This record gives sequence, structure tokens and C-alpha cells, in this order.
Amino acid sequence: MIKFFRHIRQRLLTENKFSKYLLYAIGEIVLVVIGILIAIQVNNLNDRRNIATNAKNNLNTLRAELISNTEKLKFNIDVVNAQIRNSLDLIDSLNNNVDLDDKDLYLLDKIGQLGPLRLKSLTTTSLGDFINSGSYSAFLTGKIKNHLLVYNSEIQNVDFTLDRFEEYWKEIELPYLTKHFSILDMYTQGLSNSRGQTNRLTENSILKSNKKYFTNDLDAFFNNREFASMYTARFAELRAVFYAMDSLDNSIDDLIKSINTIL
Repeated sequence: MIKFFRHIRQRLLTENKFSKYLLYAIGEIVLVVIGILIAIQVNNLNDRRNIATNAKNNLNTLRAELISNTEKLKFNIDVVNAQIRNSLDLIDSLNNNVDLDDKDLYLLDKIGQLGPLRLKSLTTTSLGDFINSGSYSAFLTGKIKNHLLVYNSEIQNVDFTLDRFEEYWKEIELPYLTKHFSILDMYTQGLSNSRGQTNRLTENSILKSNKKYFTNDLDAFFNNREFASMYTARFAELRAVFYAMDSLDNSIDDLIKSINTIL
């Protein structure tokens, strides 16, 4: 094909047909430009196809991540609910003159069921890929984009409420308990006796001794306004965590449904 065009060009030059040669040259340039444009278009189509394929694969990965987070979130919500119930039960029992045979042991056991939150961490790797990669934007429906943004916002809100509860625990509750409550005896008397568990951590240690080391300051807990106010604040912080997690759970459900419509 190249030899054919070269032959035509040489013939026009030898015959001194400059005007025809000029038209030929322009036509050749046009053909080259068209060829380049076609090649660019094909390359762009291939790139878009690859991006679309990667976006679909990553949506599948994101959906799997969301399903996993749903299970973790269910566990976390159960933990928070248990803490809320135990907090309210403790406030009620300590301020209503409940008849107890051993108030000290009762306090060790009940406070031992509370403390900081021990939760499962959610995974957000795939979410970060979509938030930070603009190349996928053109292949996502408006509904999925909105649900992604809502999901990301709800995760941040959960983190915020958890940070607030941790701040409450470290700055308010833990100092109060350290001053008025025997955390050591909570393990030796409360946890070990009520659960009946032994392991390599407690074996041959003071945590297994069942010995009573200190007495709790019962006046700091029973019918004590400061303690009741402190645990009311605990309840308020836990309730905020619960509502944030519940909202996050709903946003995950909405995002999964929107992803399913295009996969």
C-alpha cells in the first residue's frame, strides 16, 4: 500500500502535474490524520473498557467488604446495647437501696461487665479506592455515588462518637474508678469467680488467687449523685454510638442494594 502511494506521487512529480500532486498530498495528510484519530479512538475505547472492567471488579470487592462490615457491625451494636443495658441497670440498682448480701462483690461484678468498648474494626480499603480514584466516577450511577458518600460520612460519624466515648472513659470514668474502686479485685473476685475461666494469663498469678486486696469505697457508688451523673453521661455517649452505628448499618444496606442493580 505504501509503495502504491509512493508510485503515484513520483508519477505526478515527473509529469509536472503540481496541482494534482498538491491535492494528492493534502489527501494523503487527511488519510494519515484520520488514521491517527481512529487509532486514538480505539485506544480510548480500550482504556474505557479496562476501566469499566476494573470498576466492576472493584465493586464486587466493595460489596464483599460491605457484607463483612455488616457482620462486624452487628457484633459491635450488640456490644454497645449490652453496655447500655448494664449501665442503666447499675444506675438503677445503686440508687434504689437494693437489698444485697455482698454489696462489694456485687459492685465488682457489675462494673466488671462495663469498662471501655471492645469492638471489631471495620474494613474500608475498597471504599478508599473509590473515593480517591476519579477514573471510576463515569461508570458509577448517581445513586451509587450518593450512597458511597453517605456511607463514608456515616463511618466518620461512628469514629467521632467512638472517640468521644473513649475520651469520656479515659478522662472521667477511669480516674473515678481508680480512686474509689479496686480494679485489681474486680479480676480476682469478680471476673475469675463469675466466669470460672483459667488460662495461661491468669494461671499462677495473683489474678487467680481469689484473695481480697482492697475494699471499694461504697459511698462513692451507692446513692451517690456524682457517680449517677457520671454513668448517665456514659449512657448518653453510648446512645450516640448506637445511633451512629445503626445509621451506618442502614447506609451499608442501601449501598449494597444500589451496587446489586448494576452487577
